Amino acid sequence: MDFNEKILHYLKDRVVLKPLTRWNEAYKEFPRYVMEYLVARYVDPDNPVMGQQKIDRILNERYVESGAKELIKSRIKEKGEYTLLGQLQVRLDAGRDHYWAEVPALADNFVRVGRRVLNEYGDVLLAGGAWGTMVIEYDPQYELKGRLYPFYIREFTPFQITRISLGDYIEKRQLFNTEEWIDLLIQSIGFNPRRISRREKMLMLLRLVPFVEANYNLIELGPRETGKTYTYRNTSSRSFVISGGKTTPAVLFYHRGTKKIGILGQKDVVFFDEIANTSFTEPDATVSILKDYMQTGKFSRGDMEFSAQASIVLAGNIDTDMERKRPADHYKHLFVVLPAELGEDCAFLDRLHAFLPGWDIPKIRPENYAQGYGFVTDYLAEIFTRLRRKNYQTIVNAHVEFGQMTGRNQTSIKKTTAGLLKLIFPHRKPQDILTEEFKMCLDLAIEARQMVIDQLSILAPKEFKNIDLDRSIKCLF
Repeated sequence: MDFNEKILHYLKDRVVLKPLTRWNEAYKEFPRYVMEYLVARYVDPDNPVMGQQKIDRILNERYVESGAKELIKSRIKEKGEYTLLGQLQVRLDAGRDHYWAEVPALADNFVRVGRRVLNEYGDVLLAGGAWGTMVIEYDPQYELKGRLYPFYIREFTPFQITRISLGDYIEKRQLFNTEEWIDLLIQSIGFNPRRISRREKMLMLLRLVPFVEANYNLIELGPRETGKTYTYRNTSSRSFVISGGKTTPAVLFYHRGTKKIGILGQKDVVFFDEIANTSFTEPDATVSILKDYMQTGKFSRGDMEFSAQASIVLAGNIDTDMERKRPADHYKHLFVVLPAELGEDCAFLDRLHAFLPGWDIPKIRPENYAQGYGFVTDYLAEIFTRLRRKNYQTIVNAHVEFGQMTGRNQTSIKKTTAGLLKLIFPHRKPQDILTEEFKMCLDLAIEARQMVIDQLSILAPKEFKNIDLDRSIKCLF
């Protein structure tokens, strides 16, 4: 059987034909995992039109933009209840001893939520939220401390795959050879593996390491339109994209007014898009807290300390010589494109575990989009989250001797190698991984950390010059 037939044969209940999710350009505003859930549920690949028309009806009837919030509130009031499709998040208001739902479609942060919804989906709704359909009722009698709260979520159906087993996923990995599995992952994140070289595939997998390795710090600089934002916006609902502009400590860490933890405590991945255009309202304090977090996984606000596992990704565009596949020659060093408070801070930059050379990844063109079957995005996102809890550094420790290498260099190489092992060889243990399998992950990890060191050696030559990580390491195979 050919590659796509093999995928369908062994993984039928958790894959989707990727081109089917791109039939309507009007749906770009929806995350890919939302569209893939709907396609997997309603669309027959052999006769897609009827299913696509059904999705059209569902979205037209149930999805509303926040600009129509007053109309929707009126419909809920007049009809008594209304079914909405959208994002839902829940928080505990300790002061009122009450759970509140945040419903962007209503632009309302004080929507009551039913006990059954909390019992069934509280874990996901309290930890970042989820997309789904919700039945909202209107009850004009409910009053709390002199204020009316008429909107009430009676039912919620999340857009997610319910049959998820990491053990089963790892067993299925053994049915595919290495090249097939890599192609399956590339196809799953929306790209056509037949149009991409092996080197390009490995760099695309390096983009995914922050999803499977907790507290991982990555920077990617490269030309425009190579899929940086596309990947981090669409791979998982547990990633958060900050697109330039001002960033505050309240957004990142903790909001003292609302007593709500920031996105670092809510998400698996925080992606700073267009990092050159990002500024911080309190630069010294924010960068100081961020540095501490990148090193320890903890941050403090006032007299409170928090632990989190979010990975941090910085991404930016740089002028690129596309023919030679390298940055333009006018840069003294590549970190110069970062805001000054980051690009001149060697202590901050040294906390980056890997540098992904975006100039080695092809630009997105229609023919580079996936044409075959891949994992349903929401399923794969949940698998990635479960892989974050697994320690694959034991494999690295069993096969690498680091000598006198600094702790940060060791940590960087270990975390990157472990992340790539989780992605490509989740079924391996220290005793059964093959030399070539391990080396393909280790070599890229060394290269990606060496690129950080090479740029730091220009900024601080006395500290970082003449560091050769490859020469310092001993592989014990």
